[in-house]
Amino acid sequence: MKDIVLVIAILMAVGMSVVVVRFAEKADKAGKTLEEERYSRMVAEETLQKNDAKLKAYQEELKEDQSKIAKIADILEQEKGVNADLRKQYDELTASKSDLDVKLKTLLQEKAAAETALHAQTQAGPSTASTQPVAQAAGPVAQSVAGH
Repeated sequence: MKDIVLVIAILMAVGMSVVVVRFAEKADKAGKTLEEERYSRMVAEETLQKNDAKLKAYQEELKEDQSKIAKIADILEQEKGVNADLRKQYDELTASKSDLDVKLKTLLQEKAAAETALHAQTQAGPSTASTQPVAQAAGPVAQSVAGH
């Protein structure tokens, strides 16, 4: 009987050894899987932190760019106002020039008429005393218009 008990004990020891080896392999495999999972999570967390830092940097750049765009829009509005004022001044100057051109033509016509009348008077008679005031009046008017 001792042999039977010894054989049973050896069989049980071999069976237990097999079970222990299997459990050890499963535990090792589970440990490796756990280690890989931890590594994957750590890499994912680092990537997430890097992406958060990039996102914050991009948000700051966006704020700066929006500020620059707002400043450019303000400058553009100011320039539009300046351009409108310049356009108004240009229109006023154009109107003034047109008025001065009309006045100049009128004065030149009056001068020509006065010179024609003066020339007609000098040929009609030698009375130079009455023609001098007309020539003196026509000269300063033409000079003042030519000066403008």
